[in-house]
Amino acid sequence: MGFRKAAATAGLLAMAALGQAVPASAQDIIFLAGPSSDPFWSAVQAGFDTAVKELGVDAQYSAPPDFNDIVPNYTRLFEAAIGRKPGAIVVGNFFPDPTNPLIQQAVSEGIAIIVYNSGRDTHRELGAVTFIGEDSYLMGKRGGERAAAAGVKNGICVNQIAANPVLEQRCQGYIDGVSEGGGTAKMVTLPSEDIGNDQKVTSSIAALLQADGSIDGVMTLGAAPGVNAVAAAKQFPDRKIFIGTLDLSTPALEAIKAGDLAFTMDQQPFLQGYYGVLFAHQFLEYGVAPAEPVTTGPLVIDQSNVDKVLEVGKTHPGVRGAS
Repeated sequence: MGFRKAAATAGLLAMAALGQAVPASAQDIIFLAGPSSDPFWSAVQAGFDTAVKELGVDAQYSAPPDFNDIVPNYTRLFEAAIGRKPGAIVVGNFFPDPTNPLIQQAVSEGIAIIVYNSGRDTHRELGAVTFIGEDSYLMGKRGGERAAAAGVKNGICVNQIAANPVLEQRCQGYIDGVSEGGGTAKMVTLPSEDIGNDQKVTSSIAALLQADGSIDGVMTLGAAPGVNAVAAAKQFPDRKIFIGTLDLSTPALEAIKAGDLAFTMDQQPFLQGYYGVLFAHQFLEYGVAPAEPVTTGPLVIDQSNVDKVLEVGKTHPGVRGAS
C-alpha cells in the first residue's frame, strides 16, 4: 500500500532539505538481497516481510535465484531497481567494483540509498544515508581469539566468495586473532559457484586438511560451509580440529549443541532486513536516519546459549536464519 499523501510530502521536503533530489515515485522501496535458498538470506527476507507488514509500506524484495554468476546477476538487479526510480533502494555493497558507481548513480538521481551487510567503510563517501550490519573485522577477530584460546596453532579461514572484500576482512580478523594468541593462520578461497554444493565444499576442505596435517583450526564464513567443515574434519578422527563459523542454520546450531562445532558468530540478518525497510521508510517520511552505522553483529552463539536460539527458531521459523 502507498504512504499517506501528507506524510509522503513531508518525506519529500525532508529529502530536499538534505540536498537530495526527489524521485517521482518516492513512496517505493526496493530491497536487493541474496538467494533466499540460503538460510542467512531467508532470515533477511523474514525481517523484510515483518517490517513491510508492520509498517504498511510499499516495498519490493529482489534477489537472484542462486549463487551462479552472482556478480553480474546482482549488478543487473541493481540497474533494474534504479531504472524503476523508487524513493529508496536498500542494497548490500557486496561487490564494490560494479556496485560503487551504481550507488553514486542512484544518489545522483535522487534515490535514497540504505547500505546493509557489506559496505560499512565506504557508505558515507558514496552518498548513502546510513549503514546496517556487522563489524566484519570484529566478526573474524572474535573467532580467531576463541581459536587461539582453544590452542589453535595453524588455522585456515575458508572464504567462499572471493569478490566480496567483507569476507576478506572477516578472514583478516581471524588471522589476527590467531596470530595474537601465538599461532598462525591464512585465508583460502573456494570457488563461489561451489557454495550450496555440500559435497564439493566438504571435499575441498578435506583436501586442505589432507594436504597439511598441522592444520588444527578452521573457520568458515557461512553456516553451510561450517557444517561442511565438520563433515570434512570427521574424515580425520585422530586429529583435534577446532571449528567455528559465522551465521546460522539449524544444522550448524545442532552441531554446536553436539560439540562438533565450537561456535558461530551471528550478525542477526533478520535485523538487517527489518531495519533496512524501517530506515528507508523513516527517511522518506521524516528525513531522519541513524547518524552512525547500526551494528548488528557479532553475537557469539556457543553451547552456553544455543538452546535458546534453537527454541526461537521453533517458535518463529526463519527469524534466526535457521532452516
